[in-house]
Amino acid sequence: MKALPSIAFNEFKGSAGDVTARVSKGRQVLSARSMHSSSKTPAQAVSRNRLSKISRSYKKLSDEQMKAWAVLAEKMKGISTFGSPAELTPHNAFVRINSNLQMVGEPLMTDAPAYMNDVPEVLYDDLWISPEVIIFTGLQQPSESHVLVFKMSPALSPGVSSGWGQTVIITPGLAPDWGDADLTTLYTSVMGVAPEAGKKYFCEFYWLDKKTGFTGESMTISAVCKESSTAYAQEYVPRVQFTEKMIANEENFNLGMDLELSRGSSIMSVEALLNINDVASYFHDPFKEKPAGFVEGYTMVYSRSSERPDFKPGLISVSLEDDYYKGPSYGFSHRAGGWEDKVEVFGTGAFVR
Repeated sequence: MKALPSIAFNEFKGSAGDVTARVSKGRQVLSARSMHSSSKTPAQAVSRNRLSKISRSYKKLSDEQMKAWAVLAEKMKGISTFGSPAELTPHNAFVRINSNLQMVGEPLMTDAPAYMNDVPEVLYDDLWISPEVIIFTGLQQPSESHVLVFKMSPALSPGVSSGWGQTVIITPGLAPDWGDADLTTLYTSVMGVAPEAGKKYFCEFYWLDKKTGFTGESMTISAVCKESSTAYAQEYVPRVQFTEKMIANEENFNLGMDLELSRGSSIMSVEALLNINDVASYFHDPFKEKPAGFVEGYTMVYSRSSERPDFKPGLISVSLEDDYYKGPSYGFSHRAGGWEDKVEVFGTGAFVR
């Protein structure tokens, strides 16, 4: 503790033992000294170890590599609270870029990447934070190299106005699935519990380019957990999906399939790999049982040979039928263009009943 002599010798500031002294509103205040825990969670230990390794790697760079990082650091400088350029050293730039890359499982980058400041902001249609599901819909992924970093707080009182300091990374790099980003399982695995109705949650999210380590603008939203969505107050309706795991037939005509009916519209998206050896250019397979959300109809999408250099493109009809004998089934039929035994089927089209 430091004693500051005054006329009355009554002013003390600092800490001694378990006591901290300070002056507040002209009065001397003594309080118990706060003790910071030296323990670390496994996640904190991994993060600190990763940062330490990245930091040490900078010292192994050549002079030319360090100069390139210095140039990049100058371009990466932001604006501080007071309007002047924020300081960013070459070492800071190296650690920042490589921390982002290693967070998504990419190797260390020793050569400075070309500067870029055009990573887009996150655009989406809607977001649900309910006890059953946390999900983005209509998420517009800029490219395959862009992955979503999503941070979220634990359950807080609805009256809390700022809980941004309590957000933790739920996923360091998620790629959307047909525009959806389902964070439900990821959140419960990190937090240990599902969202609680009536509680408030704070979320931060941004795109990370895993080729360069650059990130886009961080978007934020806070919302009370409820059944309706944050943007349009709609109830969540899951997509109807049909995969090869639902098929009863074991003839291996179907090597992989993902048929999806978009929620709220008559659109079907198709991805499939077929192997139709020595049979007609069409087939129907029954499902093991009638899938949830099953409806009859068909769409037209493209196909191509996966084993020809010219791809031999074609047109395929994809149908869902409730057959009198087979029951609920799906089918692929060649309608135009080329056809081979082994074909990829892909595309999105109107689902006509």
